[in-house]
Amino acid sequence: KRVDEMMGSGMFEELSGFYDPVKSNTTRFGIRKAIGVPEFDDYFKMFPPEKETEKKGRNFEAERKAAYDKAVEDIKENTWRLAKRQIGKIEKLRDAGWEIKRVDATASFRAVMMMSSSSSPEKRREWREIWEKQ
Repeated sequence: KRVDEMMGSGMFEELSGFYDPVKSNTTRFGIRKAIGVPEFDDYFKMFPPEKETEKKGRNFEAERKAAYDKAVEDIKENTWRLAKRQIGKIEKLRDAGWEIKRVDATASFRAVMMMSSSSSPEKRREWREIWEKQ
């Protein structure tokens, strides 16, 4: 569900901007390790990102859809594996006596991002107050 939501929110378009046929399948660090980038390499090799005008007249929609669906399925599988590994690591830390708490830093980061160099001291403390409430 989460991957489907990301795809519906523009993930595919974002991924097409990262495709690099030179680095494809050879480099696995930085952005190349981000969710979706390696999974869509084969898709973009078959169907390189093109301008809309270049797509007209081509008829390989079934093949394109199959490649797209496979890439999305690979993202789901790899995301599931990543989550499973992360849960295992968290459980090991808990078993070792660590007190693990979930923190949602969204509001705090949002407050920091809304600050400017001319913000008042009260505004500058806002993010810390939000963070400490977590």
